[in-house]
Amino acid sequence: MHSNRRINVDPAKIHCYIRELDRSLLRLAKSSTSIKSLTFIDSELKRVEQCIVRAARESGNLVASRFGGILEISSKGSKTGKDLVTDVDRASQNLIANIMSETCPGHVLLGEEDPPDKKQEASDWMWIVDPIDGTTNYVNSSNIYAISIAALYKGETVAAAIWIPWPNDDGFELMHARKGHGTWIGDSKLHVHPENETGVPATGILSSFPRWMPKAFNINKQLMENQGEIRNGGSACYEQFMVAKGSMQYAITGVASTWDFAAGILLINEAGGKVMRLNSDGLFENFNGWAENYKPDPQTYERLRKWRGLILSGPPRTVDFVAANLSLKQPRLFTRIKMLFNN
Repeated sequence: MHSNRRINVDPAKIHCYIRELDRSLLRLAKSSTSIKSLTFIDSELKRVEQCIVRAARESGNLVASRFGGILEISSKGSKTGKDLVTDVDRASQNLIANIMSETCPGHVLLGEEDPPDKKQEASDWMWIVDPIDGTTNYVNSSNIYAISIAALYKGETVAAAIWIPWPNDDGFELMHARKGHGTWIGDSKLHVHPENETGVPATGILSSFPRWMPKAFNINKQLMENQGEIRNGGSACYEQFMVAKGSMQYAITGVASTWDFAAGILLINEAGGKVMRLNSDGLFENFNGWAENYKPDPQTYERLRKWRGLILSGPPRTVDFVAANLSLKQPRLFTRIKMLFNN
């Protein structure tokens, strides 16, 4: 026999449940919209990455075809033989600019070989280009040089490629990344050099910092005795390529310009590394680009063009160890270095 039971339901509770259900459905709807938005953004990033890879490959072919040949060489500065530029630098940048205009209309290019008096508004999308980083090496038939292209969205690097000559069947390696998808050469996903728990650089593994570093910084004993095998290649982009590939355990690079770092910072971050910049207080701090106070105006373009920095990059614990064991020597030297930083 079944007994009939009366269930008392509080109307206020039912109203509460319905209201919570409505909220849950609204959150789900917003989440779906967000997912669609993210999918659209990533598809656009993938397209931009493909355009950059194409530009780097075609520019690399051009530059490699002129390597060791007759070049038109001049100096950008007043001192002959310093800050060299060739007709190939300019041809490389023009080729990249044409590909950008063809494939990504509305994007704006900032390149090393722009005229110094160029007036231009920044845009949400910008390509930061070094058409040949290591021109002095290139002029002297040294194959340590690189072509670097980065796409910035509102000041943050979101896609990047660096091309370097390499002794393989292709004659080059082309490294690329887009935000959130790792760093790649062909089908190989890259990772920065393995680090130990302490972050102490390993003996027998390549490292890099400028020759003037010991004059400008106190280098603590721990780092002095564990620097790794120091090499200076003469190309900031090439060295960052080697850090992202895991061939170099860390690098201190600069003082150099936006186009020397815009691609490298994403390639290293996406390969599991860390990037720091010497700030205006003389301390290394995390660095991810130029998004702070970014506006699509002439002032932002000029700020990016004039920006200079000293960058430390590598595996996270190694970078932290190196940064903790460096300090500037003299206040007056600090003042001189500080003048190089304008943000």
